[in-house]
Amino acid sequence: MRRWITSFPVSLLVGLLLGILLTLLLRQASAFLFGVVLGVVLEQLLLGVKGAVDQWRRTHPIRRLLGSISDDAAVWVYFSSLFRDLSKPDEYKLTRRPDVPGQEEVLVTGPSLVLAEGDAISLALIQSLLTGGKIPPGNVHVERAEKDLEQWGMSSFCIGAHNARTRVILEKYRDLVFSFDNNYTVITRPASPSSAGVQAGTEVRRGVFIEQSEDSGPTDYGIILKLKDQFHPSKKTIFVIAGIGPAGTSGAAYYLLTNSTELASRGEEFGVLVQVPSGFQSARIVEFDQVANYYIPMIESEPRRGQRQ
Repeated sequence: MRRWITSFPVSLLVGLLLGILLTLLLRQASAFLFGVVLGVVLEQLLLGVKGAVDQWRRTHPIRRLLGSISDDAAVWVYFSSLFRDLSKPDEYKLTRRPDVPGQEEVLVTGPSLVLAEGDAISLALIQSLLTGGKIPPGNVHVERAEKDLEQWGMSSFCIGAHNARTRVILEKYRDLVFSFDNNYTVITRPASPSSAGVQAGTEVRRGVFIEQSEDSGPTDYGIILKLKDQFHPSKKTIFVIAGIGPAGTSGAAYYLLTNSTELASRGEEFGVLVQVPSGFQSARIVEFDQVANYYIPMIESEPRRGQRQ
């Protein structure tokens, strides 16, 4: 009712203009009254439709989840391409699985830039998420992370732990819920305390890392971080989708796509840990404290992977 009262003067003005126009065209006095009524009705109808669309945008779970990405004219999806030196095929050879089980792997002669499997799956899943959020395809730009490494003020997705832009965010951002350690083989909480190890002088921390199992295969982990840009006044939305292994990255992207309503309720910024026990479609949220184990932080001169204590 209040909206109708505040908008009525504008609707009446539109109706008067339409009434004058119809009077001039039809040269009948009744056309003026008809034009006024028609103009008011059409203006109110258009305002109602606009209000319904705005309400849908505010309440649609995917659009609420995407934050500034929903309304921005440009959305950036950053991936990391891996380089291999084709001049050294014996050292950096690339193979694919054979078409028939039991045959030898097939050597791939090119290209020099390749995309990791988890990142490739994640690209497709994020595109599905953007489509579900009614983001125009022309607004989406897919680029290598190195292109805009130090540019801010852009609504974006950063895919993969080895993504250069992901690494910049994890190094520079304050108060992150999760981060990586030991050359991106461990997911940890930056705020989690350290403690003394079994050996005197050895520091140990808590984190999650790929767990091997003879029965079900390796269990991977990934993170979903929804952040606000800390280096630009626009505070636009940035998502980091990254895992320890390929399944961790693609599992995090899959969970983001298939659980948009639940994640949207977490607010404008959040971080969640995803466990992927058997393929990216098995992704599920877990509590860090329930799955974390102790590991020894890597020493630069003597790198070590995460291990149980």
